[in-house]
Amino acid sequence: MEEDHGKRLIIALVISMAFLLVYQRYFAPSPPVTVQEAGKAANKAASPRNTSGMEGLADTSAGAASSGPSFATTEKVPAIAAKEETLVTVRTPLYTARFTNRGAALESFTLVKFLEAQKNPNSNVEMIHKPLEGDLPLGAEFTGAGGPLGFGTALFVVEGKDLVLSASGKGQITFRYRTPEGLEMIKTFSFSGDSYALKAKLRIVNQGHGPLGGRLSFSWAPGMGPVPVQAGAGSKVKSLSTGRYGYKGAMAFVGGKTRKFPGKKIEGTERFEFLPQWIASMDMYFTVAILPIDGLDGAFVEKNKDGRVEIGLYAQARLDPGREYESNATVYIGPKEMAALKAVDPTLTKTIGLGIFGVIAKPLLDLLNFFNKYVNNYGVSIIFLTILIKIVFIPFSTASHRSMSKMSKLQPRINALRSKYKKDKEKLNQEIMILYRENKVNPAGGCLPILVQIPVFFALYRALLGAIELRHAPFILWITDLSAKDPYYVTPLLMGVTMFLQQKLTPTTGDPRQAKIMMFMPVAFTVLFVNLPSGLVLYWTVNNILTIGHQYFMNRSSRDPVAEALPAEEEGKTKGKGKKGKKKREKEESK
Repeated sequence: MEEDHGKRLIIALVISMAFLLVYQRYFAPSPPVTVQEAGKAANKAASPRNTSGMEGLADTSAGAASSGPSFATTEKVPAIAAKEETLVTVRTPLYTARFTNRGAALESFTLVKFLEAQKNPNSNVEMIHKPLEGDLPLGAEFTGAGGPLGFGTALFVVEGKDLVLSASGKGQITFRYRTPEGLEMIKTFSFSGDSYALKAKLRIVNQGHGPLGGRLSFSWAPGMGPVPVQAGAGSKVKSLSTGRYGYKGAMAFVGGKTRKFPGKKIEGTERFEFLPQWIASMDMYFTVAILPIDGLDGAFVEKNKDGRVEIGLYAQARLDPGREYESNATVYIGPKEMAALKAVDPTLTKTIGLGIFGVIAKPLLDLLNFFNKYVNNYGVSIIFLTILIKIVFIPFSTASHRSMSKMSKLQPRINALRSKYKKDKEKLNQEIMILYRENKVNPAGGCLPILVQIPVFFALYRALLGAIELRHAPFILWITDLSAKDPYYVTPLLMGVTMFLQQKLTPTTGDPRQAKIMMFMPVAFTVLFVNLPSGLVLYWTVNNILTIGHQYFMNRSSRDPVAEALPAEEEGKTKGKGKKGKKKREKEESK
């Protein structure tokens, strides 16, 4: 074909650049989900649902189902409640959790190994942001036809004391409260010192004299979104993570696929209801995930009036006197660390956002952590990982360089053919293909090896962009956080310079227009990378330096047979197939 390697290379680079930008902004679009209006009607009348696996649930008649959940008795029974608010603390090597008996909910959950401010050793990441008003995380409520019973603000009786657990330690705390209607709620939280996950068990017992029906909900409110620091429409907010590029919102894993609910796209009281394997609220580096175990019908995602995304689980229950109902769930509260997530549920690693390149990105992250075990510096680990990747792709890079070199040497002959057959495109294409065949040149040979490496580049791009391992990880001198941009823009500028030098050593086609376009690429990439995490820019820069060394070695050591054959052929001194082919073409041209 007439289209030469230079144009193909430019097209490949442009497509890659465009894909990179589109991929980052619109990565992994969520499949459509059914949106169901909640409003106040969700609490007043719930539609009949599948209740398989609901232990101790009384058989509901058609009449009862049509009338909706209700409280069928007004007789009072002795209540169980505390007299005042108390706090219970759980300390482990990974986190410090503080529960309040008001609503039997979490008031604070700080991560021991992660800081909000890098230079402040006392600023441990707080996963819970106390709302200006409303419920706290891990609160539960039971709502009937008359409205909620008030479990969210009730003073539970605490069974248990403060816990201090070692890495191998385990413990639990139980909260108990009974309403005057006779509905008792028992919440038990179990902890392991070596995991960010805790177990939550909810039991509701009908101690009254008549059947009770309603909706049991268990939620993470007010979400992990912005933190309001003052009330009102003009409230100032800050984010748990400082990264610009991470996904923020809710995500669920349903039917083997992830569904995203970006915070900006959830409107008001809209409620998404489904039965997931897990549902999570997240920002760039941290996540809260709830994994239903049993006794639950589904989950919901909604935005509260503060603009934050809330997630939760629910179940429809109707209990006869003396019967009880139990729900169980696992709650993960912590960083998006591959090993920590995988220990709870392998599919939770999807919250990291590696997407379609996860198959490649996960082992790359494992290799990065492997190197860091020995060097204890993620910047150096990135350099080692880049060298390893470069070694793996040396055969492809070598093949690409040789093909481009051959194309460069053939360019004068191709230009001569274009001048000779400029009025006969078909003949021109035939002659060019004959020239390629005689000199054993594949016009796509320079692009294909590059295309093979593109998936690895995007996989490493995603891995480094959202890797919590790089958060607050120092490298050298002024680079104290590999997850943040270079404050002095040294690495982006160095990347641009190395890319310029790399192109100087790359064989060209001789087309001045293409040369100008290629010379502009270092400038474009420098602008693109100027605000990206310095860890990612470091990878690209080191890769450029290694490529420069490889191209310099290839230019010095290779003896291109095409370069040697062309002068002899032009003087009519070539032998074999090249000479016969030339005579054959001259004979055809004279006809």
